[in-house]
Amino acid sequence: MKIKDKTTPFLEYLYSLFWKISRFSWKMMPQKASHDMTNHRYSIGITTYANRYETLFKPFLLQLLKIFNDTEIIIAVNGHYHQDLQRAYLDEINSFAKQFKNVKVVSFMEGQGLSKLWNQLILNSTNEKILICNDDLEISPLFRRDLEHVGILTQNIALINQSWSHFLISKSIIRQVGWFDERFPAIGNEDEDFESRLVLMGIPLGMFHFRSIKAVRTIPVSYSYGAEVELVNGKYLKSNKAFFDSKWDTATAPVEGYHYVRILKAWVKLREGMETPQFYNQ
Repeated sequence: MKIKDKTTPFLEYLYSLFWKISRFSWKMMPQKASHDMTNHRYSIGITTYANRYETLFKPFLLQLLKIFNDTEIIIAVNGHYHQDLQRAYLDEINSFAKQFKNVKVVSFMEGQGLSKLWNQLILNSTNEKILICNDDLEISPLFRRDLEHVGILTQNIALINQSWSHFLISKSIIRQVGWFDERFPAIGNEDEDFESRLVLMGIPLGMFHFRSIKAVRTIPVSYSYGAEVELVNGKYLKSNKAFFDSKWDTATAPVEGYHYVRILKAWVKLREGMETPQFYNQ
């Protein structure tokens, strides 16, 4: 039985019960002291920004620290257009992170694109492989068992539950494919871009199903990039979609010279002169 196939009320009940038990288990589990980073198989990276500290980021990080207190955890903290708010936020998050030997913070004052945050997590990882996560996630105490035993760590790039909200990537993939494209100025479409580049290079994208992690579905109430931003698809920035469309030509049916991309459910072709720059030395 796959809990993700919530096709009946009974399966929905089991899924809900599983997460209720998980939340109770966290409450019963003591917070472990962090110690020297002895796990060198992978690092964990999280992206976050202001207004999500108490509600999303902090609960998620505390869950991770209970089962990954021997693992390098890197936090990429985005900037914010409200500079006074950002200064206070950085003071708070840095003070909190200093309690843990295995937590490293990379922060910005100004808003950065998600591509840059992902690249910074990879650059600051001391391990070859890194699990990159959004901050709006919930895990069960079984998550580490899944991560280390389902086979995802044998891959160089793989998604969990078919989503770029949580994915494993190795530095060898960056050497092959290049960095996430920092010409995307904000958030949205950077995952579609990278998956398209994987397809063009013939590199398979691994897929693994975990019952021990799920997204906490949220609609952002504010963004790092300004008080008023233009959105597409409810929560992604129009500026990123515009750049994607300038980089890729897409088709809804097969066309010679185009390649099918799973995440887009469409065929793509890279526009001339739009190759991804080499943002950092590898």
